[in-house]
Amino acid sequence: MAKMGVPYLPWPASAIAPSALLSILNDIEINGRRNIVEFGCGISTVYMAMVAKRTGARIISFDDNPAWAAIVREWIDRIEAAAHCEIVIAPLGPNDHAVDGNHWYDQAVVADRLAEVTVDLVLVDGPIAYTQEKRLARYPALPNISARLGDRCAIFLDDIRRSGEQEIAERWARQFDLTFEHHPGRGGYAKAVRGDAFYAAF
Repeated sequence: MAKMGVPYLPWPASAIAPSALLSILNDIEINGRRNIVEFGCGISTVYMAMVAKRTGARIISFDDNPAWAAIVREWIDRIEAAAHCEIVIAPLGPNDHAVDGNHWYDQAVVADRLAEVTVDLVLVDGPIAYTQEKRLARYPALPNISARLGDRCAIFLDDIRRSGEQEIAERWARQFDLTFEHHPGRGGYAKAVRGDAFYAAF
């Protein structure tokens, strides 16, 4: 990852695994993804912004924590990629598609910002979902943006080693007629593709 020209950044234990991120960056580059949506900003946002700066892609990342978002924006400014990456603050709250009373990113904020966007890659890595009561907190992502997904797109779900994300992938597969590849030993993510694509896994 260091060869990409990104200055040193701390890599928290909760961040996406480097091998998973590499597969996402490969997909963006090889399959020409132009409109990228992310739920949960962080290290992944910075590296995707670096690729977007070169390819002309656009990233919209939603996060509920303004203080954390400010740190990530500073990192993106450091690599001069702000023109290709927007971090949108969307507080957590009730959602029409929530499971078990979980909260998700502000439904109106997400819908408004994506109203004119055709999404060709989505990365779901938020909100926080590591406790038992929040294990299905990320489920609303696809139901909320399914109408915005293009005919040719990729869907990445991080933390697929956890039972909650495994159940979410199963639900999405049934609901949206998708086939998810699980990569528990290669970064711990799941991926589904709609339409033609080159294989871009690490």
